[in-house]
Amino acid sequence: MRKGEGIIEVGGARAEIKLELDGAGEWDIDSGSGFLDHILGALAKMGEIDVSAKAEGGVAPQRARAVGLALGAAFAAALGDKRGIKRYGWAAVPMDEAVAKVALDLSGRAYLVTKGEFCGDMIADLATQDVLATLSALVVGGSLTLNVEFDGVNDHHKAESIFKALGLAFKEAKKVEGKGVLSTKGVL
Repeated sequence: MRKGEGIIEVGGARAEIKLELDGAGEWDIDSGSGFLDHILGALAKMGEIDVSAKAEGGVAPQRARAVGLALGAAFAAALGDKRGIKRYGWAAVPMDEAVAKVALDLSGRAYLVTKGEFCGDMIADLATQDVLATLSALVVGGSLTLNVEFDGVNDHHKAESIFKALGLAFKEAKKVEGKGVLSTKGVL
């Protein structure tokens, strides 16, 4: 069982996340934002990762960042030395008129590239800037490389397709296929 936990405080916000990489895609998430809970649940479901998360305190942007950092830390803890994992994952997910393409490398190097824009300032109870802030924090907390490209008209569809594609990419990258570390340097 590959389990991980991340507990992070950012400003006045605190997030605690526990996950099981080899789960069934079940989640119990209370981030303080119903929409953030929704898209994190989509990541868990598509990635077949069990996630328990609770965030409180601070203001919404602090909670979103704390959740991303804690989720990344939990992934890093669950992956351990990354021995035998496939390392790379990618997926494209359409959702009506929107599509997101995600390429992921569990590299040990934090780097995020995004191409796409949201049309409005809010998606339900979540600021659109907090969608990308959560991804950025996940990348830093998990020391992973992530490229995201998205397009569409409906911001809800764009954000949900990003997190579904990310879940599918994690599902692929976390697979154990070998015995060594998939790196010419021997470490990730």
